[in-house]
Amino acid sequence: MIAIVNYESARTQEIRDAFAGIDVDADIVASIDRVDRASRIVLPPAASLARAIRAVRDAGIIPSLMRAIDQGRPLLGIGHGLHLLFDVSYEEGQHTGLGVIPGKVTGFDFAGHPVGRSTRVPHQGWSQVTWLNGCPLFAGLKSGQEFYFDHAYHAEPLDHRLVAATCSHGIDFSAAVWNGPVFGVQFLPEKSGEAGLQLLKNFASL
Repeated sequence: MIAIVNYESARTQEIRDAFAGIDVDADIVASIDRVDRASRIVLPPAASLARAIRAVRDAGIIPSLMRAIDQGRPLLGIGHGLHLLFDVSYEEGQHTGLGVIPGKVTGFDFAGHPVGRSTRVPHQGWSQVTWLNGCPLFAGLKSGQEFYFDHAYHAEPLDHRLVAATCSHGIDFSAAVWNGPVFGVQFLPEKSGEAGLQLLKNFASL
């Protein structure tokens, strides 16, 4: 069973519906025992990073998430779920994340960049994603495939070898990260048509 961590958000339900659409057993969970029993875990998108952090802390499931990673069970962070994996985020203040992937989450900085006047934030809509390594999430998909984005902040791993894919919105940024059993994507697979569903299928088969 895939455990989708409950943020009490409509976005959480959208992830569950996407898995249901590809006949994958996934449940929205908020208890330690259900996270501990899950074969795979998803940290879904949220209305804000602060809401995602509050949800996992209030549920007391952070130790369960760390156990899952230590045991090699696959974990996928999507949108703010990706941001939650990092050391720190500067979205609407400063927030401490899980520290699973060393690095930070920061806003788009176009200061002194020639695209600054013409590039809007947030980054919303379809954009091409370029693979950088053989990340299994992208099996059966071609580099340059378009996915749907909706974000104003992006993740910056300290170790660039952990960047699995990039996208460009005025500047290049990390569209996906991969560190052992831990995966994260900035785009929203549940809103990315067949390509997004293929990615979720790939995750379910890890």
